Amino acid sequence: MLIPSLIFSLLAAAALWVAARRNPARDPRITVAVLFLLLVLPLLNFAPKFAVTIAGPQTGSVLSAAPPSSWILPALWLLGGLAFSLRSLRDLVAMNAWRKEASAAKSTPVLAETLTQLGLTRAVELRTHPQLKSPVVAGLLHPTIYLPESSREWSPETLRMALLHELGHIQRRDLWMALLAQITCILHWFNPAVWWMRRTFLTQCEYACDAHLLKRGADPKTYALALCDVAQAASTPGLSLAMAGHAPLRDRILCLSSDRRRGSLLLPAIVLITAGSAIAMSMVRFVPTNGEPLPEAPAPVLTETELRFTADPFPAD
Repeated sequence: MLIPSLIFSLLAAAALWVAARRNPARDPRITVAVLFLLLVLPLLNFAPKFAVTIAGPQTGSVLSAAPPSSWILPALWLLGGLAFSLRSLRDLVAMNAWRKEASAAKSTPVLAETLTQLGLTRAVELRTHPQLKSPVVAGLLHPTIYLPESSREWSPETLRMALLHELGHIQRRDLWMALLAQITCILHWFNPAVWWMRRTFLTQCEYACDAHLLKRGADPKTYALALCDVAQAASTPGLSLAMAGHAPLRDRILCLSSDRRRGSLLLPAIVLITAGSAIAMSMVRFVPTNGEPLPEAPAPVLTETELRFTADPFPAD
């Protein structure tokens, strides 16, 4: 299972890298699909497999015996997965402590207006944090938008754009997709291509959220000005999405004034072919054929002279 996953992740990462160089604002759904397949591929070990016979040594031969150190790689994988799981648990604890440091923000009619504009019906809490410089959204089941204390001085239009951006992440379920990417990285902690795809996904989420808001009626110029006013990089817990920090602000401003999200079908085709090949390799079990003895060669025909030289001089009585 390790080899198909590595091959699939490397080929998919190469295709995504080429696509990202041509268009950094590409839709993140393809990246999410790749991460989901990497998450599912190990489960195929428990699925029934199709036996394919190949020429090989007999069953039970020395070559088919497992080496005595075959437990080392699974043990290393388990230890690494446990270490990264503990790090994610630490981020969760930090998120809870971070929430306690925040205070409930005063109710503002702008939040209700933005919820209505996006058509969101779920409850969203609004809080302020003293260490923030940029808006942040967190919380899978109970989403919360955290604003810096300086947001009290923002204009109503700047506050509207900031809330629209964070609500866009909630409406697009980006936090859930980020959790899927995090679990995939824990499972494939040894693979740098998977970590790179996670960072690429977080970057693509910002571009996708910007485009999502423009489709919902946000003014591009006003939104770009709001980004420049409030999008400052800040240190946030790993289980949250900040308005700045993943995608370069300059590139986001350029994408707001141009249509760079159009792409060809080449990337989905490459990913689909690569995924199909990896799944096929995972569903096949190669079985060596049992070696059959070769038929004996016919005995050579000897002449009379050769018979005399090979005859037993002392035949038995």
